[in-house]
Amino acid sequence: MVKLGTMLQLARTFGARDGMLRLKYELQRGSGLMARRMQSVAGWRSWQLKKIAPETWGAKIIAARRNGQPPFFFQDARTLAGDLKAILGSRGEEIALGQADKILAGTFPYFGRLNFSCGFPPRWFHNPATGQSVSPTRPWTRMRFADPEYGDLKFILEPSRFLFVYPLARAYAISGEERFAEAFWASLEDWAEQNSPMSGPLWICGQESSLRIMSWSFALYAFLDARATTPPRVELLLSMVAAHAWRAAQTLGYARSQRSNHLISEAVGLWTTGTLFPELKDSPAWLQQGGESLLEAVIDQISPAGVLFQNSFNYQRMVLQQLLWVIRLDELNSQNLNPVIRDRAAAALAFIEHFVDEKSGQAPNHGSNDGSYILPIAQTDFLDYRPLIALGRRVLGQSKKLPDGPWDEAAVWIGAKNSPRAKQDELGHRTRVEVSTTGFHRLGSKNSWALVRAGRHARRPFQADQLHVDLWWNGINLARDAGTYLYNGDQPWDNGLAGTQVHNTVTVDGKDQMRRAGRFLWLNWAQASGRSFSGSITPSHSDVIDSFEGSHNGYRKVGITHHRKVHFVGENAWVVIDDVVDDLLGSGEHDLQLHWLSPDFPLEVISEAPFAATLLSGRQRFQWNIFSSSPGRASVVRAGKNVLQPSAGLSKGMEVLGYESPTYGQLNPAISILYSVRDSLPSRVVTVILVGHEMQLKVDGRVLRLSRDGAQVYHVNLSPVQAGTASR
Repeated sequence: MVKLGTMLQLARTFGARDGMLRLKYELQRGSGLMARRMQSVAGWRSWQLKKIAPETWGAKIIAARRNGQPPFFFQDARTLAGDLKAILGSRGEEIALGQADKILAGTFPYFGRLNFSCGFPPRWFHNPATGQSVSPTRPWTRMRFADPEYGDLKFILEPSRFLFVYPLARAYAISGEERFAEAFWASLEDWAEQNSPMSGPLWICGQESSLRIMSWSFALYAFLDARATTPPRVELLLSMVAAHAWRAAQTLGYARSQRSNHLISEAVGLWTTGTLFPELKDSPAWLQQGGESLLEAVIDQISPAGVLFQNSFNYQRMVLQQLLWVIRLDELNSQNLNPVIRDRAAAALAFIEHFVDEKSGQAPNHGSNDGSYILPIAQTDFLDYRPLIALGRRVLGQSKKLPDGPWDEAAVWIGAKNSPRAKQDELGHRTRVEVSTTGFHRLGSKNSWALVRAGRHARRPFQADQLHVDLWWNGINLARDAGTYLYNGDQPWDNGLAGTQVHNTVTVDGKDQMRRAGRFLWLNWAQASGRSFSGSITPSHSDVIDSFEGSHNGYRKVGITHHRKVHFVGENAWVVIDDVVDDLLGSGEHDLQLHWLSPDFPLEVISEAPFAATLLSGRQRFQWNIFSSSPGRASVVRAGKNVLQPSAGLSKGMEVLGYESPTYGQLNPAISILYSVRDSLPSRVVTVILVGHEMQLKVDGRVLRLSRDGAQVYHVNLSPVQAGTASR
């Protein structure tokens, strides 16, 4: 009976259309039909120009591009040297050349921040994280993304995205040295030699195929006038682009069933092929198919308010980079894309810009983060979102917001450096009310601010993180999201950072807010509601959104509701109030655990009950104070180890605490602050976070008081609230 109930929930989760699309794909794989279809065009002979583009040849392709047809963002990367050098400066030039030299020496970038020694050309079938390899002849139709033989396939696929093309193009533009162009073409030839069309493991994903199309298109124009760009090599590139477009088109139904960035990527790959390679006889069909699929995906996946329904800032950046690529190419080639695509891109950029920290350029590490950074054309860190903002505003014709900086390089490459500016800054005129209705709330000031997650899931969620709070102070992500680390690792690292206990919220009885049914699948969705508003807490900041209050129903099966209030008391003071109430009245005691993830700063614990500790960053002190209506106990975990009670160890499932993952495959120590209470409900826990000594905290019986210069500015009662009154 339980299995039947779960099956019904799965059916409701995916829906009839998506479920049927997924079933059709799996039947084609399992029956061998997909394999036979792939084998029908296996081998590069099937992709000779006389078959796919009978009226063209290499020299003709090169001549057309040199004459500006079809138009691209630029013609030959070396023409951009002056603008790039002005942005980078002499030190920046050295860094750019050094990055390219590392690639030629066999050290390749992975997931925006990591580097692995892979040789050059890279060992395409090697997993550098584990030393394992996958057989080049293993049919992709019988593979999954994780296997004991080769580990996590993402580590094998990453070099084949050819993202190393972008550092090579940057170095070539700056130096004019032919070795960077030759390196690209040599790697392309090597990939083709080792990867027969449709038959090996690197053909497993239509999205990967589409990202290669983008990289190869960029490289063709970047190295257009290089000696290494010969007619036979260009003919090979055209054959490879055609094979990859065909591959992506075969599994659009599967991508559609996912309702994720996969369909957007594959549509962009098809549309790009149809636009930039009109010589191919199938280009008109791919152009139409790509444009229609892209419009469908954008309407389905990006809300009018600009939220990508995958609820991931990293994925939203990835999607925006692709949409800006398409929008700019459409301007140059007059393909008449539906204007809704541009409108949703503008909304998505405005939304994410609202949550980019002004000082650091970073955004909360919210939602799934698989390390995607598909246009690495600016000399900034993977975590820096300013290249996206600068590029987006240029492409969309918005006024410049950021000061001059290295993030401006992206706009040079996409040919948007001198795009016309709008008469008014539409992106800057989105109201706070519009943003709060997305389920993401921002409160506080420019330099001291918080994100609160409180939304209603209309699409299957990927993380159990309702009422999570991210806190930022002067560029420091003081309370943070742990990220993702791995999708396909050994337990507990099989998407182990998606659960409730690693987020900055309250866990009840050790259970997630939703029922986990797989690495990426949650049932019994937790729904939240909330509002952010200007209260009377900070009269000196009367125009600031300083308060949030909301709740979620993730524990409704046991009759429990979690209510949360967040207050910005000033630039250096935040108060978070958690009320857990028993809607059924009288269900007994419950175990409550509040979690905060902070940076790996030196920690000094002053008191365990109530909890008081200081985190030190240089000369700056961050004071954490946690109080509760009933006695509680504190734990501090760093890198999976109990700091306060080393001999006590950690209970099962807690090994993931005290870590953060800035990008896929990277796991760094962090500080998990836990506060546990076993209590009959209702129960209240109050967190007070202070910076420096501007504010003084005093406990007056059951009342916490914050004062400045002897004058009280805020107070909160520690007494618990009854059911039905928690949000008042």
